[in-house]
Amino acid sequence: MKIKISGVLFFILSYFHAQEISDKVAFEKCRKENSRKVCLSDNDKDGTLFYLDQCPDETGILENNGCPWPDTDNDGILDKDDACPTVNGPVENNGCPWQDMDGDGIWDKDDACPTIAGKVELNGCPPIIRHQYSVEALKKVEDDFVARTKNYNYHALADQIFKKIGKKYYKHKILYISVLDVFSAGCGMDRTDYSADNVVNRLKYKSFWDDRNFKKFVNIFPEKTIIPVSRGSDYAYKSFLEHIDFKGIPKSKLDYRTVFNAKGNFVKTVKSKEVIIPESDFIQISLNMEEKNNKAEILMGDLIYYFEFKNSEVKEISKSDYYQ
Repeated sequence: MKIKISGVLFFILSYFHAQEISDKVAFEKCRKENSRKVCLSDNDKDGTLFYLDQCPDETGILENNGCPWPDTDNDGILDKDDACPTVNGPVENNGCPWQDMDGDGIWDKDDACPTIAGKVELNGCPPIIRHQYSVEALKKVEDDFVARTKNYNYHALADQIFKKIGKKYYKHKILYISVLDVFSAGCGMDRTDYSADNVVNRLKYKSFWDDRNFKKFVNIFPEKTIIPVSRGSDYAYKSFLEHIDFKGIPKSKLDYRTVFNAKGNFVKTVKSKEVIIPESDFIQISLNMEEKNNKAEILMGDLIYYFEFKNSEVKEISKSDYYQ
């Protein structure tokens, strides 16, 4: 009887010991240098047995092989959660230091012109630069543009672009559309500047967004209120409102600074506070023209399309053909 009982106890003990061994290869490796008792011990009481514990004298966690998570840069953020584990940085920036690309002493997050050195009192931008161009010089720029683009069919181009807009993705009553870049002036430049580049951009924008094209776009979404959003300044937005003959299409007093915030909400700034605009969708169309080779690059959100003007018609082309 005693023999039977001993046999049962031996079986039970063996069974539970076997259950404790989750990695037989690691256990056998441990046994070559230590006793079974040592291999199954847990001196640091962290729940990871000796044969699996790479830090047997230091409390850690099983997911990190019994070791504590490190914080290499000592910024209080564990390496596993730190986007910059070897460089000290704040929690607010995922463990990375704030950047100052232009070296003007203003962090990029607070710098209105992060790539151009500026002054604190101008929110990180340099002093405004204004250009003066003669009427004759600007007339020549306009004449050159018209000559280069005389074969451009902006209506056919708009038809191609509008076909690519899927109505099913825009479900709300209000639809914002970002118009073309009217101003190319960078940080610190006068946004009402009539430089040659800005004149060309205005001509490009006016050529595309004529009454016919804008009305056709609106008719794609007849049940919605279409609100154009001009990127740049309030001057650009007002110019757009004056240029387009809305003819019954609702106008808006929308603040031109309407943007997407970090959470993906469409917002505008009112008295220095961010106000969410509910139940709205957004379409962005940017048009990059290559007047000399009759080609156009269209950016719609994350997608890019390429077109070529030929004999007053528009043909979609590949990226390689565009850059030839």
